[in-house]
Amino acid sequence: MRILVIGGGHAGTYTALRLERLLRAAGAPRAEVRLVTPEPRLTYRPLLAAAAAGTLPPHHVLVPLRRVLRTTRLLLGEAVSLDLATRTAYVRTPAGPEAAPVPYDVLVLTPGTTPTPPPPHALALHSLADALALRSHLLTQLDLASSTRDPAVREAALCFVFLGGGYAGVDALPALRAMAERALKHYPGLRPTDLRWVLAEPGERLLPEAPADIGTYATRALRRAGAEIRLGAAPRTYRPGLLVLDDGDSLATRTLVHTPSAIRAPGAPPHPLLTTPALPLTPDGRLRCTSDLAVPGTPHTWAAGDTAAVPDPETPGATCAPHAGHAHGQAQVLADNLLATLRGEPTRPYDANAEKNEGLYVALGPHDGLARRHGRTFTGRPAVLLLRAHHLSRLPTARRKGRVLTEWAFSALFPHEPVALGAPAADPGAPAADPGEPP
Repeated sequence: MRILVIGGGHAGTYTALRLERLLRAAGAPRAEVRLVTPEPRLTYRPLLAAAAAGTLPPHHVLVPLRRVLRTTRLLLGEAVSLDLATRTAYVRTPAGPEAAPVPYDVLVLTPGTTPTPPPPHALALHSLADALALRSHLLTQLDLASSTRDPAVREAALCFVFLGGGYAGVDALPALRAMAERALKHYPGLRPTDLRWVLAEPGERLLPEAPADIGTYATRALRRAGAEIRLGAAPRTYRPGLLVLDDGDSLATRTLVHTPSAIRAPGAPPHPLLTTPALPLTPDGRLRCTSDLAVPGTPHTWAAGDTAAVPDPETPGATCAPHAGHAHGQAQVLADNLLATLRGEPTRPYDANAEKNEGLYVALGPHDGLARRHGRTFTGRPAVLLLRAHHLSRLPTARRKGRVLTEWAFSALFPHEPVALGAPAADPGAPAADPGEPP
């Protein structure tokens, strides 16, 4: 039995992990699991802002897949097309431009979403390389502001605009603000009140992936901390030094950080792999799934994660929001159902409410956050502790959990000094070099 998992993100990695554990259990059928992924590592994106702010060493957000997945075979490359009739995927590898056929018996689609490219000259926050480039850029702006005598240059250098009010943007702004304020003790001419922090969200509220009251709380908390929240604001034009919004307002800034929400923008194209004929797509370009994560009309095909439109039983007609929490829960249920089908046993539906009971967590800075667990809401430091415990439960391997826990405990006693790792790119819109796999 050949099981092919396409996509090495959160959903794909945890599906492969769960399959390995089940296949090692007594009575499980023998099968070979292959994982198609462009990189031999998983980036744990919920901790990217911590890596950018220097509160966690960069390599702690990278999970080397070859060390975590013991029996799964990695195929480094990109699946470019599918032949569902012959059960063959065509994978382009670094060995050459020609896509090689990879036969399978069972297919698991977890390719994730194609990130929206940032505006020209803007910085992104999607990978570890982006996080390190962003840290270097912000510290460079502090150097520029402290050394210039031009008030216009100083104003633009000290204005930091984050575009996108999803989890990534709400997490990144306060984390990087805390880093910048820690660094100010080395800049006698700069004060925290000199810095301007703006979060611009094109939609009507922050955190569209979460319940409305969570977005309202995050808005109030960020405003209390001094951030400007601009709802319904999208960039019209941007060049380093000037950002013009579509409402006609303009901001003097040299920093625009693109952190789009996981909610797909209307009219955004689907992932290229999902355009395969016979794959059922929803109007917003996601892959239609049944409640047990099977793809209807395509036997032996399953899906999970951001690209999967999984029914939400709590809201008829709605689907689960695309975020890491649902991706993790769906991966567990998908692996269970896949092997149950092979054994001729009944499957079980994915219970979005069970994932909600696991909790909803929002980071609002090093010492502030919001956590909702089992109907109770926590804020401040208790929420931060629950958030960190949640991340520790999701990180694979006890060794990695221990390293991250030790780092958090050590940094509470001895805060990290903000240090730029490498020079920022001359053009913030240019991709940064990949820092590679951790030692």
